[in-house]
Amino acid sequence: MLRRTLLSLFLAALAATSALPTYAQEWPTKPIKLVVGYPPGGPVDTLARMLLPRISRELGQPVVVDNRPGAAGATGINAVILGEPDGYTFGIGVLGVLAVLPHTGKPPFKTEEVNYVTLLTKSPHVLVSGKTTGFESLQALTGAARQKPGRLNYGTPGAGSSTHLAGELFEQEAKVEMVHIPYRGGAPVMNALMAGEVEMASVEISAVLPLRAKLNPLAVLSEKRSPLLPEVPTSAELGMPKLVSHSIYGVIAPNRTSAAIVEKFRAAVIAALTAPEVKTRIESQGQLVIPSTPAEYRKYMLDESGKWGALIKTRDIRME
Repeated sequence: MLRRTLLSLFLAALAATSALPTYAQEWPTKPIKLVVGYPPGGPVDTLARMLLPRISRELGQPVVVDNRPGAAGATGINAVILGEPDGYTFGIGVLGVLAVLPHTGKPPFKTEEVNYVTLLTKSPHVLVSGKTTGFESLQALTGAARQKPGRLNYGTPGAGSSTHLAGELFEQEAKVEMVHIPYRGGAPVMNALMAGEVEMASVEISAVLPLRAKLNPLAVLSEKRSPLLPEVPTSAELGMPKLVSHSIYGVIAPNRTSAAIVEKFRAAVIAALTAPEVKTRIESQGQLVIPSTPAEYRKYMLDESGKWGALIKTRDIRME
């Protein structure tokens, strides 16, 4: 009797275990949402829309963008991390929320709850100045900032953003004092640059390219020069090797989403990301394609969190 009971329990457990991959194989059976925490038309939204047609083809179901702007991207990312773990919601993760916000604010999620899927891209930041300012090199801007401490400005799309921290890092490494002017988004920053309202900003390469005639790129904040701006020196070439900053994008899922489903979605994302026609379009925007495992993505964010957390503490950066 006991043997029969134990055998029944074993067979039931075996059946339950066997059902897990079957469920993953049947998924998806309906459209999937990819949450973007920014309005349509920005770099995050554009990246998502470049990937979706190929992801949809790989999975056999539509994958659609769900724009949920607010709180510098945190609104959308919070909705993903704390969302329903049924396999039909994923989102684009950004550095400013995943690695910076825990040091500057109080996110409703815990860092250990973030369900990392894969890295997508990183986009080097570029220090730029408007043509009207007359600064044609980083040395010229740095010299003026040292002569006039606290009188030159730099614009950002918001306090705590990755480009804000790049500005703070520049101040620290160049040993200058500038005034941070936060705007409501990237477009107002570019307008302020061209109008001469601010002397400098740190922006993604994709923001520089269409406005090249109106901007002076001063330095690429990366280890290597960009092939899209080959004449612009790196920060290391200009004597500031620690002045390195990127926007970093990846895919995240709600906490407790099935690992089998996460892996299936990850495979579809990487197939899209590395498809030659998609990869070429992404790289034409100045982004570097960096697919990864979930563990590699998590470690990357932990490393970035340590780097920027130390800067935030040293410079006593506070959310305004």
